[in-house]
Amino acid sequence: MKRVLQGFWLKAFYWISVAMGAFYFYTAGFGLVSTESHRGMYLMFNSILCFILYGSTKKSKKVNILDISLIGLSILTFGYWIMQYPSYAVHRFASPTILDTLFGVIGVIVLLAAVKRVMGWVLVILSAVFLGQLYFGPFLPGILRTRGFSVVRIIEFSYSTMEGMFGVVTDTFATYVIPFIIFGAVLEVSGGGEFFITLAKSLTKNWVGGPAKMSILASGLIGSITGSSAANVVTTGVFTIPMMKKVGFKPEEAGGIEAAASTGGQYLPPVMGAGAFLLAVFSETSYLKVAAINAVPALLYFYWVGWSVHHRALKMDIKASPDEDIPPAKETLKQGWYYFLPLITILVLLLMHFSPPFAAFYSILLAIALSWFSPKNRITPKKFADALASAAKNNLSVGATIGVLGLVLSAIVLAGLGTKFGALVVAFSQGNLFIAIILISIVSTLVGMGATQVGTYIVVSLVAVPALTSMGVSYLVAHIISFWTAGLSNVTPPVCVSAFAAASIADADPMKTGIAGLKYSTMLYVAPFVFAYFPQMLAQGNMLETVYIYILYLFATPVATGVLNGYWFKRLKAFELVILIVIAFSLLIPNILLNLAALAALAAFHYFFVSIRKSNYIPNA
Repeated sequence: MKRVLQGFWLKAFYWISVAMGAFYFYTAGFGLVSTESHRGMYLMFNSILCFILYGSTKKSKKVNILDISLIGLSILTFGYWIMQYPSYAVHRFASPTILDTLFGVIGVIVLLAAVKRVMGWVLVILSAVFLGQLYFGPFLPGILRTRGFSVVRIIEFSYSTMEGMFGVVTDTFATYVIPFIIFGAVLEVSGGGEFFITLAKSLTKNWVGGPAKMSILASGLIGSITGSSAANVVTTGVFTIPMMKKVGFKPEEAGGIEAAASTGGQYLPPVMGAGAFLLAVFSETSYLKVAAINAVPALLYFYWVGWSVHHRALKMDIKASPDEDIPPAKETLKQGWYYFLPLITILVLLLMHFSPPFAAFYSILLAIALSWFSPKNRITPKKFADALASAAKNNLSVGATIGVLGLVLSAIVLAGLGTKFGALVVAFSQGNLFIAIILISIVSTLVGMGATQVGTYIVVSLVAVPALTSMGVSYLVAHIISFWTAGLSNVTPPVCVSAFAAASIADADPMKTGIAGLKYSTMLYVAPFVFAYFPQMLAQGNMLETVYIYILYLFATPVATGVLNGYWFKRLKAFELVILIVIAFSLLIPNILLNLAALAALAAFHYFFVSIRKSNYIPNA
């Protein structure tokens, strides 16, 4: 339960957050610290901040002796590892001392206590199951049986080495993710967040259902930087949801639209909810390539949500925004065009083969310099400290899970469960790729009920990638499918974090909001199948085929979303809906002859059932 801090602990939380942000801002630019310090400090900072901000129960509203004890244990266990790892690696590898084991047990307890406070019991139970199967391996049935490992060996692999809690997941977040979170916080303080929201308002103010489309555009612009769907909801939703309700959207519709739009920020470069960096590491692909091949599918996702909103607005006869105070787009761009420069700088530096943290570091410096163009947004040392503190706090919801995810990953690796789970998926699907993707989507939704999208991706990829590659899907595409399905839980009831966050702002029923969000984000369910059967969508293969499928989906999306809303320039009758469903499916499958026939059928359908009768279509936006 998150606390409202006051007095000493408020100041302590602030300055520890500033210290964390400053440390990783420094390492992004200079990197002059040891690997063990780089990784160990990340878990130490996150644990300390977690025990200050989150109580163990709803009643523990103030920092108590238990919290102080856990803070002390965090400093001891991670400090011990930082100081002792060089000696362990050189002198006692595979032969841990009693102190190594003792501090390892403490480290596991600290991480589980932290993640329980932030995310609840799901990840605690999940990690306990995976760690437990290492010990009870000889008693497990069939393919899951292992020779078993001693408690000392389990703790050593999880703590003493760089394979468990200090492994690749922690390294990815400490190296790549937090510098971009700092970048987003600095850009927000400099006025960039306000500019992007105002720009979205300016561009959509005369469109049908304008506030809803503003939500999509703002969530894309903000989400591509913050990379957190829930954070995106509360950042943009406080503006967009009341405006959507004002023009006529029901509360659950407004919340669902915002949740669907905010989820798209997880797929849009540069940050992609930390997914770009993990995808790059796990799939052994460059960050730039991962970001590039996800860019168009992410834009198509927003295009899908946009058309769905458009049909809904027309069906409900919702007009443009009535707010006359929104400035013209040209005026908005004139006042804040330079906020795009830090984003362009990131892209240019990456194209010049500089590392992502280096690109983030210099883009942060540029954002600070540009802030001085606006007197009210100038970043002073105090504002910069505020941005660093904000970044550390924003990182906490995900950062608190990272060590535990490392434990789960190490348990899976040590037991060789990745290939075993993959074999189970293949067995249950009987080698059918379509059924396998359905099973992976179900697993992703279940795991996502208690984990962030990044955490869900880490777990699911270990199940999905071996299964999908055994069925002929390329290694990179299998990882991208895993990441896209990991976002399903954001908008899929019963536990849909983004929809619940939007419902709280919209004052709407959470489940109804989740169902609405599910309708608007249906492409999340379509995309994994498209990626698997038509990898050209991810720029895999012939470029002409890739361009063809992009163009095809520009036509297919309006038809598919029209089907979902029962509207095509007018309300559809039952037999009209059936015809449009057939046309939509024919356009979603890339085949020239089939697609040409579908387009011809669409033209005929449009003429006979729409054009020859009066329509209530509103011809703007």
